[in-house]
Amino acid sequence: MDTTLAHDASVTEGSAFPYEEKLQHLVTVVQELSLARSLEAVMTIVRRAARELTGADGATFVLRDGTYCHYVDEDAIGPLWKGRRFPMETCVSGWSMLQRQAVVIEDIYADPRVPVDAYRPTFVKSLVTVPIRTLSPVGAIGNYWARRRRARPEEVKLLSALADSTSIAMENVQLYATLERRVEERTAELAASRTELAAKNEQLIRVQRHKEEMASLLIHDLKSPANGIMMSCQARLRRPNLSEPDRQYWKAVQVGAEAIHQMALNLLDISRGEEGAFVPRLAEADLGTILEDVVCLMEPLAESREQRLAIAIETPVSSVRVDAESLRRVLQNLVDNALRYNPSGGTVWLAVKDGPAGTGTIDLLVIDEGPGIPEEMRQRIFDKYTRLEGGPAQDLQDTSVGHGLGLAFCKLAVQGHRGRIWVEPNQPRGSVFVTRLPRDPDTAPPAG
Repeated sequence: MDTTLAHDASVTEGSAFPYEEKLQHLVTVVQELSLARSLEAVMTIVRRAARELTGADGATFVLRDGTYCHYVDEDAIGPLWKGRRFPMETCVSGWSMLQRQAVVIEDIYADPRVPVDAYRPTFVKSLVTVPIRTLSPVGAIGNYWARRRRARPEEVKLLSALADSTSIAMENVQLYATLERRVEERTAELAASRTELAAKNEQLIRVQRHKEEMASLLIHDLKSPANGIMMSCQARLRRPNLSEPDRQYWKAVQVGAEAIHQMALNLLDISRGEEGAFVPRLAEADLGTILEDVVCLMEPLAESREQRLAIAIETPVSSVRVDAESLRRVLQNLVDNALRYNPSGGTVWLAVKDGPAGTGTIDLLVIDEGPGIPEEMRQRIFDKYTRLEGGPAQDLQDTSVGHGLGLAFCKLAVQGHRGRIWVEPNQPRGSVFVTRLPRDPDTAPPAG
Protein backbone atom coordinates (compact mmCIF):
# COMPACT_ATOMS: atom_id res chain seq x y z
CA MET A 1 0.00 0.00 0.00
CA ASP A 2 1.27 3.46 -0.88
CA THR A 3 2.24 5.18 2.36
CA THR A 4 1.47 8.64 0.95
CA LEU A 5 -2.10 7.67 0.08
CA ALA A 6 -2.48 6.03 3.46
CA HIS A 7 -1.32 9.21 5.16
CA ASP A 8 -3.75 11.34 3.11
CA ALA A 9 -6.61 8.95 3.90
CA SER A 10 -5.91 9.09 7.61
CA VAL A 11 -5.89 12.88 7.54
CA THR A 12 -9.24 12.93 5.75
CA GLU A 13 -10.81 10.43 8.07
CA GLY A 14 -9.33 12.03 11.17
CA SER A 15 -10.64 15.45 10.18
CA ALA A 16 -14.28 14.43 9.74
CA PHE A 17 -15.31 15.11 13.33
CA PRO A 18 -13.23 18.30 13.67
CA TYR A 19 -14.83 19.52 10.44
CA GLU A 20 -18.29 19.11 11.97
CA GLU A 21 -17.12 21.07 15.01
CA LYS A 22 -15.79 23.77 12.73
CA LEU A 23 -19.13 23.92 10.93
CA GLN A 24 -20.84 24.47 14.27
CA HIS A 25 -18.26 27.11 15.11
CA LEU A 26 -18.95 28.77 11.75
CA VAL A 27 -22.66 28.96 12.64
CA THR A 28 -21.74 30.75 15.86
CA VAL A 29 -19.49 33.14 13.94
CA VAL A 30 -22.30 33.88 11.46
CA GLN A 31 -24.60 34.75 14.37
CA GLU A 32 -21.96 37.10 15.77
CA LEU A 33 -21.63 38.76 12.36
CA SER A 34 -25.38 39.28 12.18
CA LEU A 35 -25.15 41.39 15.34
CA ALA A 36 -22.14 43.45 14.23
CA ARG A 37 -22.97 47.14 13.75
CA SER A 38 -19.62 48.45 12.54
CA LEU A 39 -16.91 47.45 10.08
CA GLU A 40 -14.41 47.29 12.93
CA ALA A 41 -16.59 44.74 14.72
CA VAL A 42 -16.90 42.68 11.52
CA MET A 43 -13.13 42.67 10.99
CA THR A 44 -12.45 41.67 14.59
CA ILE A 45 -14.78 38.67 14.26
CA VAL A 46 -13.52 37.63 10.82
CA ARG A 47 -9.78 37.81 11.44
CA ARG A 48 -10.12 35.65 14.56
CA ALA A 49 -12.56 33.17 12.99
CA ALA A 50 -10.45 32.79 9.82
CA ARG A 51 -7.51 31.45 11.85
CA GLU A 52 -9.68 29.26 14.07
CA LEU A 53 -11.52 27.63 11.15
CA THR A 54 -8.35 26.70 9.24
CA GLY A 55 -5.67 26.50 11.92
CA ALA A 56 -3.70 29.21 10.11
CA ASP A 57 -0.78 31.16 11.58
CA GLY A 58 -2.14 34.44 10.31
CA ALA A 59 -5.16 36.06 8.65
CA THR A 60 -5.69 39.36 6.83
CA PHE A 61 -8.80 41.38 6.09
CA VAL A 62 -8.46 43.15 2.76
CA LEU A 63 -10.79 45.79 1.27
CA ARG A 64 -10.94 46.84 -2.35
CA ASP A 65 -10.03 50.53 -2.65
CA GLY A 66 -10.51 51.42 -6.29
CA THR A 67 -7.64 49.70 -8.13
CA TYR A 68 -5.80 48.93 -4.89
CA CYS A 69 -5.92 46.27 -2.22
CA HIS A 70 -6.00 47.81 1.22
CA TYR A 71 -4.80 45.49 3.97
CA VAL A 72 -7.03 46.94 6.68
CA ASP A 73 -6.58 44.45 9.51
CA GLU A 74 -4.68 41.29 10.46
CA ASP A 75 -4.31 38.64 13.15
CA ALA A 76 -1.00 36.77 12.86
CA ILE A 77 2.05 35.40 14.69
CA GLY A 78 4.12 38.11 13.05
CA PRO A 79 3.69 41.38 11.14
CA LEU A 80 2.17 41.18 7.67
CA TRP A 81 0.98 44.24 5.70
CA LYS A 82 -1.59 46.01 7.90
CA GLY A 83 -2.28 49.54 6.67
CA ARG A 84 -0.50 49.08 3.33
CA ARG A 85 -1.99 49.30 -0.17
CA PHE A 86 -0.91 47.35 -3.25
CA PRO A 87 -2.09 47.50 -6.87
CA MET A 88 -4.64 44.77 -7.44
CA GLU A 89 -2.62 43.36 -10.36
CA THR A 90 0.44 42.80 -8.17
CA CYS A 91 -0.96 40.91 -5.16
CA VAL A 92 -2.70 37.61 -4.58
CA SER A 93 -5.75 39.23 -2.91
CA GLY A 94 -6.20 41.43 -5.98
CA TRP A 95 -5.96 38.39 -8.28
CA SER A 96 -8.61 36.62 -6.16
CA MET A 97 -10.96 39.59 -6.42
CA LEU A 98 -10.38 40.15 -10.13
CA GLN A 99 -10.86 36.46 -10.96
CA ARG A 100 -13.66 36.11 -8.36
CA GLN A 101 -12.32 32.81 -7.08
CA ALA A 102 -10.30 31.29 -4.28
CA VAL A 103 -6.51 31.04 -4.57
CA VAL A 104 -4.63 28.14 -2.92
CA ILE A 105 -0.79 28.35 -2.97
CA GLU A 106 1.32 25.70 -1.27
CA ASP A 107 4.72 27.37 -1.98
CA ILE A 108 4.70 31.14 -2.34
CA TYR A 109 8.14 31.14 -3.94
CA ALA A 110 7.01 28.80 -6.71
CA ASP A 111 3.90 30.75 -7.81
CA PRO A 112 4.31 33.67 -10.25
CA ARG A 113 1.23 35.45 -8.82
CA VAL A 114 3.02 36.09 -5.52
CA PRO A 115 5.07 39.32 -5.15
CA VAL A 116 7.91 37.57 -3.29
CA ASP A 117 9.64 40.82 -2.32
CA ALA A 118 6.60 41.76 -0.23
CA TYR A 119 6.42 38.27 1.32
CA ARG A 120 10.12 37.71 2.02
CA PRO A 121 10.17 39.78 5.29
CA THR A 122 7.21 37.76 6.63
CA PHE A 123 6.81 34.27 8.07
CA VAL A 124 4.51 33.18 5.23
CA LYS A 125 5.28 29.97 3.31
CA SER A 126 1.78 28.92 2.14
CA LEU A 127 -1.57 30.73 1.76
CA VAL A 128 -5.20 30.63 0.70
CA THR A 129 -7.21 33.71 -0.27
CA VAL A 130 -10.97 33.94 -0.93
CA PRO A 131 -12.94 36.92 -2.29
CA ILE A 132 -15.60 38.63 -0.17
CA ARG A 133 -18.75 38.46 -2.34
CA THR A 134 -18.06 36.44 -5.47
CA LEU A 135 -20.32 38.30 -7.90
CA SER A 136 -18.76 41.71 -7.26
CA PRO A 137 -15.92 41.38 -4.76
CA VAL A 138 -15.48 44.14 -2.19
CA GLY A 139 -12.53 42.58 -0.44
CA ALA A 140 -10.74 39.36 0.41
CA ILE A 141 -9.78 37.17 3.36
CA GLY A 142 -6.26 35.74 3.39
CA ASN A 143 -4.96 32.84 5.51
CA TYR A 144 -1.20 32.17 5.91
CA TRP A 145 0.99 29.38 7.30
CA ALA A 146 4.59 29.48 8.51
CA ARG A 147 5.24 26.04 6.99
CA ARG A 148 4.54 24.61 3.60
CA ARG A 149 1.11 23.02 3.40
CA ARG A 150 -1.74 22.91 0.95
CA ALA A 151 -5.09 24.05 2.29
CA ARG A 152 -7.63 21.25 2.12
CA PRO A 153 -10.86 21.68 0.10
CA GLU A 154 -13.02 21.69 3.27
CA GLU A 155 -10.89 24.50 4.68
CA VAL A 156 -11.40 26.54 1.53
CA LYS A 157 -15.15 25.88 1.77
CA LEU A 158 -15.21 27.06 5.38
CA LEU A 159 -13.24 30.18 4.50
CA SER A 160 -15.48 30.88 1.47
CA ALA A 161 -18.61 30.48 3.65
CA LEU A 162 -17.08 32.90 6.14
CA ALA A 163 -16.40 35.36 3.29
CA ASP A 164 -20.00 35.09 2.06
CA SER A 165 -21.31 35.79 5.58
CA THR A 166 -18.85 38.68 5.84
CA SER A 167 -20.26 40.30 2.70
CA ILE A 168 -23.77 40.12 4.15
CA ALA A 169 -22.55 41.55 7.45
CA MET A 170 -20.82 44.41 5.64
CA GLU A 171 -24.00 45.22 3.72
CA ASN A 172 -25.96 45.13 7.00
CA VAL A 173 -23.43 47.50 8.56
CA GLN A 174 -23.82 49.89 5.64
CA LEU A 175 -27.61 49.64 5.80
CA TYR A 176 -27.58 50.13 9.57
CA ALA A 177 -25.28 53.12 9.23
CA THR A 178 -27.56 54.61 6.56
CA LEU A 179 -30.63 54.10 8.73
CA GLU A 180 -28.83 55.48 11.75
CA ARG A 181 -27.76 58.53 9.79
CA ARG A 182 -31.30 59.08 8.55
CA VAL A 183 -32.63 58.71 12.08
CA GLU A 184 -30.07 61.24 13.31
CA GLU A 185 -30.96 63.61 10.47
CA ARG A 186 -34.66 63.19 11.15
CA THR A 187 -34.10 63.63 14.87
CA ALA A 188 -32.14 66.80 14.17
CA GLU A 189 -34.93 68.03 11.88
CA LEU A 190 -37.55 67.29 14.53
CA ALA A 191 -35.45 69.01 17.19
CA ALA A 192 -35.08 72.05 14.95
CA SER A 193 -38.83 71.97 14.25
CA ARG A 194 -39.60 71.72 17.96
CA THR A 195 -37.28 74.63 18.66
CA GLU A 196 -38.89 76.66 15.88
CA LEU A 197 -42.40 75.74 17.05
CA ALA A 198 -41.49 76.55 20.64
CA ALA A 199 -40.19 79.94 19.56
CA LYS A 200 -43.32 80.59 17.49
CA ASN A 201 -45.51 79.41 20.34
CA GLU A 202 -43.71 81.71 22.76
CA GLN A 203 -44.16 84.57 20.33
CA LEU A 204 -47.87 83.76 19.96
CA ILE A 205 -48.23 83.64 23.74
CA ARG A 206 -46.60 87.05 24.03
CA VAL A 207 -48.84 88.44 21.30
CA GLN A 208 -51.90 86.86 22.93
CA ARG A 209 -50.98 88.31 26.31
CA HIS A 210 -50.48 91.70 24.73
CA LYS A 211 -53.87 91.42 23.02
CA GLU A 212 -55.53 90.40 26.28
CA GLU A 213 -53.93 93.30 28.13
CA MET A 214 -55.02 95.72 25.42
CA ALA A 215 -58.52 94.19 25.36
CA SER A 216 -58.78 94.52 29.13
CA LEU A 217 -57.76 98.17 28.95
CA LEU A 218 -60.18 98.75 26.08
CA ILE A 219 -63.03 97.07 27.95
CA HIS A 220 -62.52 99.25 31.01
CA ASP A 221 -62.21 102.34 28.82
CA LEU A 222 -65.47 101.46 27.02
CA LYS A 223 -67.53 100.85 30.15
CA SER A 224 -67.17 104.31 31.67
CA PRO A 225 -68.25 106.40 28.65
CA ALA A 226 -71.02 103.92 27.84
CA ASN A 227 -72.38 104.31 31.36
CA GLY A 228 -72.15 108.09 31.01
CA ILE A 229 -74.08 108.03 27.74
CA MET A 230 -76.79 105.80 29.19
CA MET A 231 -77.22 108.08 32.21
CA SER A 232 -77.49 111.12 29.94
CA CYS A 233 -80.07 109.35 27.80
CA GLN A 234 -82.13 108.37 30.82
CA ALA A 235 -82.07 111.96 32.09
CA ARG A 236 -83.20 113.26 28.69
CA LEU A 237 -85.98 110.67 28.42
CA ARG A 238 -87.35 111.68 31.83
CA ARG A 239 -88.10 115.21 30.57
CA PRO A 240 -91.88 115.58 30.26
CA ASN A 241 -91.73 118.12 27.43
CA LEU A 242 -89.46 116.02 25.19
CA SER A 243 -90.83 115.84 21.65
CA GLU A 244 -91.54 112.42 20.13
CA PRO A 245 -88.78 112.69 17.49
CA ASP A 246 -86.27 113.63 20.20
CA ARG A 247 -87.52 110.79 22.40
CA GLN A 248 -86.96 108.29 19.59
CA TYR A 249 -83.51 109.76 18.96
CA TRP A 250 -82.41 109.45 22.60
CA LYS A 251 -83.85 105.96 22.83
CA ALA A 252 -81.69 104.97 19.85
CA VAL A 253 -78.64 106.51 21.52
CA GLN A 254 -79.45 104.65 24.74
CA VAL A 255 -79.76 101.36 22.85
CA GLY A 256 -76.37 101.89 21.22
CA ALA A 257 -74.71 102.76 24.52
CA GLU A 258 -76.31 99.72 26.18
CA ALA A 259 -74.98 97.49 23.36
CA ILE A 260 -71.45 98.84 23.87
CA HIS A 261 -71.71 98.40 27.62
CA GLN A 262 -73.07 94.86 27.23
CA MET A 263 -70.35 93.87 24.77
CA ALA A 264 -67.64 95.17 27.12
CA LEU A 265 -69.07 93.20 30.03
CA ASN A 266 -69.34 90.04 27.91
CA LEU A 267 -65.74 90.31 26.81
CA LEU A 268 -64.55 90.88 30.35
CA ASP A 269 -66.50 87.94 31.80
CA ILE A 270 -65.55 85.55 28.99
CA SER A 271 -61.91 86.45 29.52
CA ARG A 272 -62.26 85.81 33.25
CA GLY A 273 -64.08 82.55 32.60
CA GLU A 274 -61.30 81.27 30.33
CA GLU A 275 -58.83 81.99 33.12
CA GLY A 276 -61.04 80.19 35.65
CA ALA A 277 -61.78 83.42 37.52
CA PHE A 278 -65.54 83.73 36.81
CA VAL A 279 -67.41 82.83 40.00
CA PRO A 280 -71.07 83.85 40.44
CA ARG A 281 -71.94 85.85 43.57
CA LEU A 282 -74.93 83.89 44.83
CA ALA A 283 -77.67 85.51 46.87
CA GLU A 284 -81.43 85.28 47.31
CA ALA A 285 -83.17 87.08 44.41
CA ASP A 286 -86.69 87.45 43.06
CA LEU A 287 -87.06 86.13 39.51
CA GLY A 288 -90.09 88.30 38.79
CA THR A 289 -88.10 91.41 39.59
CA ILE A 290 -85.20 90.25 37.39
CA LEU A 291 -87.58 89.65 34.46
CA GLU A 292 -89.18 93.06 34.89
CA ASP A 293 -85.76 94.72 35.01
CA VAL A 294 -84.81 93.00 31.76
CA VAL A 295 -88.01 94.10 30.05
CA CYS A 296 -87.50 97.67 31.25
CA LEU A 297 -83.93 97.73 29.96
CA MET A 298 -84.73 96.12 26.60
CA GLU A 299 -87.99 97.89 25.79
CA PRO A 300 -86.27 100.80 23.99
CA LEU A 301 -84.56 98.30 21.67
CA ALA A 302 -87.85 96.42 21.11
CA GLU A 303 -89.72 99.63 20.32
CA SER A 304 -87.01 100.76 17.91
CA ARG A 305 -87.64 97.52 15.97
CA GLU A 306 -91.44 97.75 16.27
CA GLN A 307 -91.61 94.69 18.52
CA ARG A 308 -92.89 94.05 22.02
CA LEU A 309 -91.76 92.13 25.08
CA ALA A 310 -94.06 90.02 27.28
CA ILE A 311 -93.67 88.03 30.51
CA ALA A 312 -95.39 84.70 31.26
CA ILE A 313 -94.80 83.19 34.72
CA GLU A 314 -96.27 79.69 34.80
CA THR A 315 -94.64 78.82 38.12
CA PRO A 316 -94.69 81.37 40.95
CA VAL A 317 -91.18 81.60 42.36
CA SER A 318 -90.66 83.74 45.41
CA SER A 319 -86.85 83.62 45.41
CA VAL A 320 -83.86 81.62 44.15
CA ARG A 321 -80.14 81.68 44.90
CA VAL A 322 -78.49 83.25 41.85
CA ASP A 323 -76.07 85.94 40.85
CA ALA A 324 -78.79 88.43 39.99
CA GLU A 325 -76.55 90.68 37.89
CA SER A 326 -75.17 87.79 35.85
CA LEU A 327 -78.62 86.26 35.33
CA ARG A 328 -80.04 89.65 34.32
CA ARG A 329 -77.30 89.95 31.68
CA VAL A 330 -77.94 86.39 30.48
CA LEU A 331 -81.57 87.27 29.85
CA GLN A 332 -80.61 90.61 28.28
CA ASN A 333 -78.34 88.81 25.82
CA LEU A 334 -81.00 86.24 25.01
CA VAL A 335 -83.65 88.94 24.50
CA ASP A 336 -81.24 91.02 22.40
CA ASN A 337 -80.56 87.93 20.28
CA ALA A 338 -84.29 87.22 19.93
CA LEU A 339 -85.13 90.81 18.94
CA ARG A 340 -82.40 90.74 16.32
CA TYR A 341 -84.04 87.83 14.47
CA ASN A 342 -87.70 88.44 15.35
CA PRO A 343 -89.86 89.93 12.59
CA SER A 344 -91.22 93.46 12.82
CA GLY A 345 -94.49 93.46 14.78
CA GLY A 346 -93.56 90.24 16.58
CA THR A 347 -93.39 89.47 20.28
CA VAL A 348 -90.55 88.07 22.37
CA TRP A 349 -91.73 86.18 25.44
CA LEU A 350 -89.90 85.69 28.75
CA ALA A 351 -91.34 82.73 30.65
CA VAL A 352 -90.70 80.86 33.89
CA LYS A 353 -91.74 77.29 34.67
CA ASP A 354 -90.70 74.35 36.80
CA GLY A 355 -87.99 72.03 35.50
CA PRO A 356 -88.53 68.26 35.25
CA ALA A 357 -90.07 66.70 38.36
CA GLY A 358 -87.61 65.74 41.05
CA THR A 359 -84.69 67.76 39.64
CA GLY A 360 -85.09 70.82 41.88
CA THR A 361 -84.69 73.12 38.86
CA ILE A 362 -86.51 75.99 37.18
CA ASP A 363 -86.56 76.84 33.48
CA LEU A 364 -86.28 80.37 32.12
CA LEU A 365 -87.45 80.61 28.51
CA VAL A 366 -86.88 83.30 25.89
CA ILE A 367 -89.19 82.64 22.95
CA ASP A 368 -89.11 84.36 19.58
CA GLU A 369 -91.00 84.08 16.28
CA GLY A 370 -87.99 84.36 14.00
CA PRO A 371 -86.72 82.00 11.29
CA GLY A 372 -85.38 79.47 13.80
CA ILE A 373 -81.89 77.98 14.07
CA PRO A 374 -80.68 75.10 11.88
CA GLU A 375 -80.17 71.90 13.85
CA GLU A 376 -76.46 71.70 13.00
CA MET A 377 -75.93 75.17 14.54
CA ARG A 378 -77.81 74.69 17.81
CA GLN A 379 -74.70 73.66 19.75
CA ARG A 380 -72.18 75.85 17.92
CA ILE A 381 -73.98 79.16 18.51
CA PHE A 382 -72.81 79.11 22.15
CA ASP A 383 -69.17 79.11 21.03
CA LYS A 384 -67.24 82.37 21.07
CA TYR A 385 -67.44 84.45 17.87
CA THR A 386 -70.03 82.15 16.26
CA ARG A 387 -72.82 84.08 14.53
CA LEU A 388 -75.88 83.30 12.46
CA GLU A 389 -76.30 85.28 9.27
CA GLY A 390 -79.43 86.61 7.61
CA GLY A 391 -81.75 87.62 10.46
CA PRO A 392 -84.55 89.97 9.37
CA ALA A 393 -83.28 92.77 11.59
CA GLN A 394 -79.81 92.72 10.04
CA ASP A 395 -78.85 95.26 7.42
CA LEU A 396 -75.88 97.48 6.70
CA GLN A 397 -77.22 100.23 8.93
CA ASP A 398 -77.82 97.96 11.95
CA THR A 399 -75.02 98.77 14.40
CA SER A 400 -76.36 96.38 17.02
CA VAL A 401 -75.53 93.23 15.07
CA GLY A 402 -73.93 90.72 17.48
CA HIS A 403 -70.26 89.88 17.67
CA GLY A 404 -70.67 86.24 18.72
CA LEU A 405 -70.01 87.01 22.40
CA GLY A 406 -73.47 87.25 23.97
CA LEU A 407 -74.39 83.56 23.80
CA ALA A 408 -70.85 82.55 24.80
CA PHE A 409 -71.26 84.65 27.94
CA CYS A 410 -74.69 83.09 28.57
CA LYS A 411 -73.20 79.59 28.49
CA LEU A 412 -70.36 80.65 30.80
CA ALA A 413 -72.68 82.28 33.33
CA VAL A 414 -75.25 79.46 33.32
CA GLN A 415 -72.56 76.81 33.79
CA GLY A 416 -71.20 78.94 36.65
CA HIS A 417 -74.63 78.44 38.27
CA ARG A 418 -74.30 74.67 37.64
CA GLY A 419 -77.08 74.95 35.10
CA ARG A 420 -77.60 74.22 31.41
CA ILE A 421 -78.57 76.31 28.41
CA TRP A 422 -79.74 75.15 25.01
CA VAL A 423 -82.00 76.09 22.12
CA GLU A 424 -84.88 74.17 20.61
CA PRO A 425 -87.39 74.98 17.85
CA ASN A 426 -90.58 76.94 18.61
CA GLN A 427 -93.67 75.68 16.84
CA PRO A 428 -94.73 76.71 14.32
CA ARG A 429 -91.93 79.23 13.92
CA GLY A 430 -89.00 80.60 15.88
CA SER A 431 -86.69 79.44 18.66
CA VAL A 432 -86.89 78.75 22.38
CA PHE A 433 -83.75 79.39 24.44
CA VAL A 434 -83.98 77.34 27.63
CA THR A 435 -81.95 78.22 30.72
CA ARG A 436 -82.30 75.50 33.36
CA LEU A 437 -81.03 76.52 36.80
CA PRO A 438 -80.93 74.66 40.10
CA ARG A 439 -82.93 76.36 42.82
CA ASP A 440 -79.83 76.12 45.03
CA PRO A 441 -76.54 75.96 43.04
CA ASP A 442 -74.58 75.24 46.25
CA THR A 443 -76.16 71.79 46.57
CA ALA A 444 -76.51 71.00 42.87
CA PRO A 445 -74.15 68.63 41.02
CA PRO A 446 -71.84 70.15 38.38
CA ALA A 447 -73.53 70.96 35.08
CA GLY A 448 -73.42 68.08 32.60
